[in-house]
Amino acid sequence: MDSLGGKSIITTIENICAFGTRWMGSKGAEETLEYVSREFKNIGLTVELQAFQYPHYQPIQASLVAGTRPISSQPIALSPSTARTLEADLVYGGQCTSEGLGQLKAAGVDLRNKIVLSDNLRSFVSYPEVEAAGAAGFISITNLDENVIRCGCARLDGKVGTIPAVAIGGVDGRDIVSKLSNGVKVKASLQSQGNIREMIGHNVIAKDPNAKPPKLLVTAHYDCFWNGVMAMDNCAGVATVIALSKAFTLDMRKMTEFVLFGAEELGCWGSTGYVHDRRDHFKGINAVLNLDTFGSNKSGVEIGVTKDLEERCRRVVRKRGAEVDCWNIPPRAASDHQKFVENGFSAIWIANGGSDTRYHTPLDIPSEMNSSKLEAVANLAYNLAVELLEV
Repeated sequence: MDSLGGKSIITTIENICAFGTRWMGSKGAEETLEYVSREFKNIGLTVELQAFQYPHYQPIQASLVAGTRPISSQPIALSPSTARTLEADLVYGGQCTSEGLGQLKAAGVDLRNKIVLSDNLRSFVSYPEVEAAGAAGFISITNLDENVIRCGCARLDGKVGTIPAVAIGGVDGRDIVSKLSNGVKVKASLQSQGNIREMIGHNVIAKDPNAKPPKLLVTAHYDCFWNGVMAMDNCAGVATVIALSKAFTLDMRKMTEFVLFGAEELGCWGSTGYVHDRRDHFKGINAVLNLDTFGSNKSGVEIGVTKDLEERCRRVVRKRGAEVDCWNIPPRAASDHQKFVENGFSAIWIANGGSDTRYHTPLDIPSEMNSSKLEAVANLAYNLAVELLEV
């Protein structure tokens, strides 16, 4: 199946990345919708653009001064704007898990009214914990050798944050943490500005014109952060969904809906809208197969799967001799599959398990993608679909 070849998938990734950032509301996001719709229509699928409402975040600017040194920074999406400069002492919170912050509190470290630094890969995990601990502000440190900045979101639970937050590069972050570790008290001045307003986004739903009630949803999200083209996250998923739509037999297509969601990076709003509007549509669905962030030259393979599908999924992996670096049962709540899991549906999520930490940074580019790894994931996804459709 030529469409599942890694070189073909990379070509699609390059085509989409040429539109630039796909941050919701951007020209690149609109051009991507047009492109993927054409791709689906060219193989004879019907295409529907499904509208949904979401809290659009438009970054304006961020500034951070640590001690007397200005630090390059970016706003954290869905954190509130500062009405005036926030000035407070800095505290290093590490991963800022609930357990970790509890240990700091037990050791006498008071986070209240402080600005807390975290080097957690996922700001949406650490920010709510810091917020709940009574901190005044939040700083996400990008854990890369380079001083590039990883953009992120404050929360993925549909809520807007209550404390201002910015992201900074790894070199700057480690310098601050080193000072704090050596007992140097560092006071910071932080500002974050962004507009939040309700907007309408669109999902792309493609299916055979003679489709039966679907047994399988094959999904990915097409949006990305504003600071790059994000080949791995998630052009890889979009390109693989398109490749699968071409590779499926006619009988498989008739039992499948191919869905590309918007606003995943802001809290999975596209998949939330899909689930809300199409509840009656789901009665015969065997599973959701969600593809999100994989295929770079540093990527491993993570499979997250609901317990009911675990053995069938493992059987396919064994039969195909596929390399899987980690399993999560049930899947982590970090992508569009979660909205279906919360509503009682079975799901499989293929991702990279955080093995390539360049995601959400300008370093996530097409030239860093690996055709062999993309092809391996595409073929694994195809064989999982065969199993789930029982063909």
